[in-house]
Amino acid sequence: MRPAIVAVSPLLDDIRHATGMSNTAAGVLSTLPLICFGIFAPLAPRLARRLGMERTLFAVLLVLLGGVAVRLAPDLPPLFAGTFLVGTAVAIANVVVTALIKRDFPRQVGLMSGLHSTMLVGGGAVAAALTVPLRDGLSLTWAGGLASWGVLAVAAVLVWAPRLRGRGGALRNDAGAAAGAGAGRSVWRDRLAWSVALFYAFQSVIYYTSTTWLPTFYISHGFSESRAGVLLAVCMGFAVITSVLVPVWAQRSRRQSHLAVLGSALCAVAVVGLISAPTAAATLWAALLGLGLGAVLSLGIAYMSMRAGSAHDAGLLSAMSQCVGYLLAAVGPALFGFARDLTGGWTAGLAGVVVLAVPMALTGALAGRGGQVTPR
Repeated sequence: MRPAIVAVSPLLDDIRHATGMSNTAAGVLSTLPLICFGIFAPLAPRLARRLGMERTLFAVLLVLLGGVAVRLAPDLPPLFAGTFLVGTAVAIANVVVTALIKRDFPRQVGLMSGLHSTMLVGGGAVAAALTVPLRDGLSLTWAGGLASWGVLAVAAVLVWAPRLRGRGGALRNDAGAAAGAGAGRSVWRDRLAWSVALFYAFQSVIYYTSTTWLPTFYISHGFSESRAGVLLAVCMGFAVITSVLVPVWAQRSRRQSHLAVLGSALCAVAVVGLISAPTAAATLWAALLGLGLGAVLSLGIAYMSMRAGSAHDAGLLSAMSQCVGYLLAAVGPALFGFARDLTGGWTAGLAGVVVLAVPMALTGALAGRGGQVTPR
């Protein structure tokens, strides 16, 4: 769900030089998947009701493979078209996996949400680190480097295909009574749902803004490109730790407000450290930021299942949260860059991230007080 998207970033300079793509077009390409996440996430519950979760996930895996294949043509129209297909497929998969966890692992929601978050973070980190070495080691073009991650999608199709058939060979379809009863209901009028959605939105803005600009921030302060890449890897590595642990702790607690506040505080402290001492303790700030980002990301995903009473409601809440979250996340890096262009420095943009940590903590605390979303 992540490598086919993240792999574009380390190849972006190569793509620009080979195709003559402008900086504006490069920015659009980078944010296109996030826009797809926000726009198409609300369609996922309807598809799951109509086709069932297994068949919906199988279908989006095929769409993902199609998008990867389209990008094999080394030109800009196929690159954008393929990225659109990949983003659309992942948008729907993001939502359906959350509902699937609620349905199939109701007593292990924390553990499975943590593993899900870990694979998202880890998959992105692996793609960012290995795309260029794969391209160079296999003597591929930039299009071949992007397509190399299609191998994972093929593996996922092969592993998932047997789940299309349940006992007795009948096609599994979970569009049953719970889903049917929920047809037409809306989570958009529920206060708890808005707490979950806004928490996920604030963490999405902070996550994507931080990971987009962190390497450039370090390079501007005298670090080499390779050292900046290592620091980003440190950030992502520590994010894996909390993305595994926090959802497990969350499930064992009656309330999760303290975890949301702690994760938000770690993010804020790390960014204040970047402002005050960017070179003196670079590794420490990267590690703290990773711990905070992993905590709020995994908790945001866990909330989608924990605050829902059924798999169908989890799908509705996930769709709402990701629609709000990713549409805001798509503008976060651009606004950060605008602040840098306007002021000529990093302080204003980083201060904005610190400010966003406050409503993130508040909405996360509200979402963590317990209760369940009741669509009306």
